[in-house]
Amino acid sequence: MGRIKSLDGIRAISILMVLFGHASATMPKVQYTEYFFPFIFNANLGVKIFFVISGYLITKLLIVEREKTGRIDIKDFYLRRIFRIFPVFYLYILVILFLKFTFFPDIFTDYGIFLAAAFYCWNYKHLMFNGPPQDNGYWYFGHLWSLSMEEQFYLAWPLMFVKINRDKLLKVVLALVILMPLVRIATYFLMPDSRGQLGMMLHTGGDTILFGCLGALIEKNERIKAILFKYLNKTALVAVVAILVFVVSPILNMKFKGSYQMVLGESFNAICITFLLFWCIYIPSKVANFLNYKFIAQIGILSYSLYIWQQLILTTNTNLWINKFPQNLGVVFVIALVSYYMIEKPILKLKKRLKKV
Repeated sequence: MGRIKSLDGIRAISILMVLFGHASATMPKVQYTEYFFPFIFNANLGVKIFFVISGYLITKLLIVEREKTGRIDIKDFYLRRIFRIFPVFYLYILVILFLKFTFFPDIFTDYGIFLAAAFYCWNYKHLMFNGPPQDNGYWYFGHLWSLSMEEQFYLAWPLMFVKINRDKLLKVVLALVILMPLVRIATYFLMPDSRGQLGMMLHTGGDTILFGCLGALIEKNERIKAILFKYLNKTALVAVVAILVFVVSPILNMKFKGSYQMVLGESFNAICITFLLFWCIYIPSKVANFLNYKFIAQIGILSYSLYIWQQLILTTNTNLWINKFPQNLGVVFVIALVSYYMIEKPILKLKKRLKKV
């Protein structure tokens, strides 16, 4: 399956939201207010866009594979994930270890949180380890919660895809996304220690990825797809949806906090993102043209390396020149370019060669 139109551009917008959101603490106060960044560079919303894209793309790949071969090669699926995710991820982990034993002994102090990060359990670390809250590791490993959730999800999702009858799968996914807000509420009251992690744990936050999966499944249902496309062509509706997710929802989140975000906000945002994802992919527009500019798409291609390495540079924990705004953003892009062209791309080429053997 070739690259999907606009997808890299959407990734670019998402990673820029994350980068500027995380860099905000390093910016001069005159350039930062508590109101500007929740709307323009909302890092959490940027991650949720990544989740929807990820669920959509992986499910679409599974659908295409089954249509071409009549089956799903589970082993090959997991190998693809390993080749795609592990090299840069574990290089980052090794760099953190190297810094701990050389220049930055306090980069983390609790080995429990290190293990939680290294084994994709960061989003459940509070149930396993109780490191000191002031540990620097909470910043340098903090962004790995999203990769932890994704990897946990993709251990289960291809098995569900294979085992559940294709006619029932859409209904099962729909039931899960309806039930998950109730699971969040139950977890809030039954597991008070997990309240800060509600949007990060798989069983309470995985519905954002599932909405992406749902989108890919809807594409194969001609009746539902026809209804969806009728609304996608209504420009005013698209504008309203964009305002709802990028303006109204953040306002509600600031005003009502978790009582909005965990009950309605997570699901509401995911629905809006999925709708806008389809619009960007299928409906010609100036926005789609912008997303497909080569420069913008290239940022999207770099998004994984950008996401992995940015936490090391966009920080106030150290007072180095590379950690200060605006050069810190430039440094992140330089590291990401090296990471992509020296590690990601060669590894992906190796994977293709091995597949031919």
